[in-house]
Amino acid sequence: MRRAIIFGSSVAAILALAYLWPMLGGSTAKGNARGAMCVAGHCCCTGRAEAETVAANGAQGRLTLDPNQFFGPVKEAYKFAEKNPELLAQLHCYCGCDKAEGHQSLLDCYRSMHAASCEICTGEVLLAKRMSEQGSPVDQIRNAIRRNFAQND
Repeated sequence: MRRAIIFGSSVAAILALAYLWPMLGGSTAKGNARGAMCVAGHCCCTGRAEAETVAANGAQGRLTLDPNQFFGPVKEAYKFAEKNPELLAQLHCYCGCDKAEGHQSLLDCYRSMHAASCEICTGEVLLAKRMSEQGSPVDQIRNAIRRNFAQND
């Protein structure tokens, strides 16, 4: 009987810790070998910081995070996402975030810090940007992203 109580208590403690870990500053990095991209030693952010950023974003009526908090190609991708949400809403992301995080489109990646640490998300948007600037229609952009980023789905 005592073993069952100890076992049950241990399981409850582990589940509680797993739930509270991001709020305590633990890493919430999700990804795969193809999707990780560390910038200046930062590969992820804490769950609390991401939640606060997304909440502030929603309060400002933005569809994406502010591009000015990033630099380089990531900033360029967030800028394009901010200006072209209707295009990104029509594109699928092939990094696996649809299964891991429930994303419905590439736009969802840019509503949070997810795209900042995912080279696939960044690559997809930069490809969409180049093709959009050349006047390519959405179906051609979608097919190019599938050809370049799909992993034999």
